[in-house]
Parts: sequence; C-alpha cells; structure tokens
Amino acid sequence: MNKSRRGFIGSALGSGLATSFVSMPSVAIAAPRQARHVTTKTVNADGAIGITDASYDSLFSGGNAKRGVAALIAVGAVKINDVPVPTVNSGGECSADQLDINGGSGLWKNADGTWSYNVQVLLQGSHQSYADAVINFTNAVTLMRGISYRITLTDGVVTAIDATVKDVAFANTVSKGRNSTTFTIVGHGDGSTNKPNPSTLSFPSANVEGHPHSQDVVLYWKDAEGWHLQRAVGRNVVLSVSLDSAGDLTELVNGAAFTDSRLTLQYSQPWNRPTQPFRAMYWMGENNVRAIQWFATTGVTVGFSRGAGAKPALTAAIRKASAALDTVAVSSAGDGSDVAKGEMWVTQAYHDIFAKAVADAQAVLDDGSATNDEYEGALYLLSQAYGGQTGDRFSWLENTYFGSGDDYGTGPAFDTGYNGTGFWTFAQANLGTTV
Repeated sequence: MNKSRRGFIGSALGSGLATSFVSMPSVAIAAPRQARHVTTKTVNADGAIGITDASYDSLFSGGNAKRGVAALIAVGAVKINDVPVPTVNSGGECSADQLDINGGSGLWKNADGTWSYNVQVLLQGSHQSYADAVINFTNAVTLMRGISYRITLTDGVVTAIDATVKDVAFANTVSKGRNSTTFTIVGHGDGSTNKPNPSTLSFPSANVEGHPHSQDVVLYWKDAEGWHLQRAVGRNVVLSVSLDSAGDLTELVNGAAFTDSRLTLQYSQPWNRPTQPFRAMYWMGENNVRAIQWFATTGVTVGFSRGAGAKPALTAAIRKASAALDTVAVSSAGDGSDVAKGEMWVTQAYHDIFAKAVADAQAVLDDGSATNDEYEGALYLLSQAYGGQTGDRFSWLENTYFGSGDDYGTGPAFDTGYNGTGFWTFAQANLGTTV
C-alpha cells in the first residue's frame, strides 16, 4: 500500500478527532518480499530423453524446454564440467570459441563460422548454426546414459543446469603415490576423440574416489578442481550369448538383458566394453562365461572383464584353435577340388595366417609378466581370427589377421582382403569336392 504518512495517520486516528498535523513527505511502503523456493534435482541420463525434450516443457519459463535452455545458456547458467556453454552477444561476439570436455574438443566454432560438437561417438553434430549447435550440444550431454546431471529449480522453474561428463577406461595397472594416483591402459585408444591418453595423466589424491586398483574399470573427468578418478562399481556375473533366426546376437547377463552406457570408451579396449565381449564369446563358441560387470550410474553398464578367468580361457581357446589347424585340410589347388568331398578346407594362406594368430596368442600366454587384461586381449584377437563373421564390422575392424584398418590411425593402413572371415568360419563354408 502506497500512502503518505499524513494520510495513513489521519486514517488510523479517525476523522472525528480534532488534530493538527505537520506536512510530511510521501514515503513508499514496500510489500514484504516472499522467499523464493530453490531446490536441486538430480537427473539420471537415460539415453532417450534429453533436457530439451517436450516432456520438460513445464519446468521452463514460457513452457518450452528448448527456448528455456537457450535462455539459460545466454546468461551463462548452463555448465558442462564447470565450464559455461559459450554465449554470443547481440554483436555476434563469442564468450569463447570452444568448450573442451576432459581434454578434448566438445563444442567448437569452425573457421567458416559454423559450430560442431562431439560428446560421444553416437552424439555428434557438425557445421550447424550457433543457435542450433549449443542447444543440440547441451541436449546431447544430457543424453549420455551413465551420467547424472543437476538442475536447479527456483519456484519450480529451471534456472541452472550443471552436468559432469565422465569417460571410461580399463586400468591395467594402478600406481598410488603420496600425493597422486596414475594408471596405465592396454593399447593406445581408438582415436574416436582427441582426448589425452589417461596413462599420461596424474590424479590428485583428494580427487580419487572408490580406491581404484589394477584391473578395475575406472571413470575419470576434468573440472575446475582438476582431474578426478573414480572406481566403477563391479559385481560378479555370468554372461551368455545366442544367435536368433534373424542372425542377431542375444546378449544376457545372469539370464537378463542389460543397459549399455553412452559414455566415451576411447581408452577402454574392445574386450572390456559392454558389447564386444559377447561377440568374442560367439566367435570362439564360448557360453556361460564368468565375468565382472562394471557400472557407471546404477544399472548402466560400462564394461566387462574376466579377471582371473582370462588366463584359463585363453589356454582353452589356444587348444581349440590348434585342434582346428590340425583338423582342417589345406587345399593346394585353392578351390577344394583336391580335398575329399564334404571335408572342410582352407587355402594355404588362410592356414598360415591363422597359425600366426595362434602363435601370437601362445606368446602372450607364455609371458610370465602378462596381466589378466593382456590375456583377455589375446583371447579377443584369437577369437576374432577364429570365428569372425564375413563383413561384420566387429569382425574386420582392426583385425590384423583377416580384417582391415590402420591401428586407429597410429599405423599404416592395411586390408587383408578377407573381410573379417575367420579361419573356422571360412572352413565351414568350404567343403571338398573330390569324390
């Protein structure tokens, strides 16, 4: 209520009293301000619904999630790993030309003025307008199944978004010092991003969670406090695989389906990822394999490992592969015309290449200093060479025996010409014709 002091007092005393007043200046009386209700909500990214989805419309001012997120970006209220998403003012000037995620390019401005982003191998966009790119980038981050992000709500309306993107690796060896922890990986990554090899990083002790050890899957990320390291949660499980009538693999953990993550696995080898281990099992004819299942957020799988079971599994695979070498005939003619009818055969080249694959696996098995993960890697490569399926991406990708690749850009390109067809797969499809 806005009244002069004279008017207010006169009203309070009543008009029937004889009073005399000194004129007073007008004073505005402010209504009491109601306290704003601020809450923080954690959202588990599910890989299906991002923050700009229409299902979130009611949480944004104006009732539109996309416009609401754009408005928050414009005032620096959307942060990824503690860094605000770049803004552009009315004059077209950028607050920043890029936003890095864990040491690699996450969102960046191109030379032609367009913008691109790379959040994960399945969550990318290129040469978009700024307005589209920042919205799509933010939505992609909130689609990274395996992370949780925070939204701040003021009186029920989203006023800030904070997400921390974590990457995944398999720690072959872990070294703990007084002030920091380091770890090494097997291999050198798949080149899917330009992020640094975690073997070159050091994690301050204050930023290490869960007591990671050698042979653990770990999560790591960089924010305003520096690099962080966290042991993924693991549990003992049994893996099983089968092929349906359509030729698709059915992958089960303890007899049930599982949820795969959408995190960057650049420095986690294929045999430790969520899907490729099942393919290796199928290639080698294994089933009901005991393993460790690793999680990021609850229920979201970031990988598997065999642990102590890797060495005996490699031993069994070498035995099986050696028997195949002895069982399958070699066609000197190269077409099976010199092999008894109905008998499996391969060419001399196929025999020699596979013999090399077996010898390589045996060398790892004989290495007294090899780790469980190195045994598992040798098993994966031997399985690929044994039962790889013709034309299947996982069968030919970086398969130095019967596939093609360039070692993820670190070596010369190669193509064996066999399109991922493993030794046993080839032999089963080729039978002798001599009567």
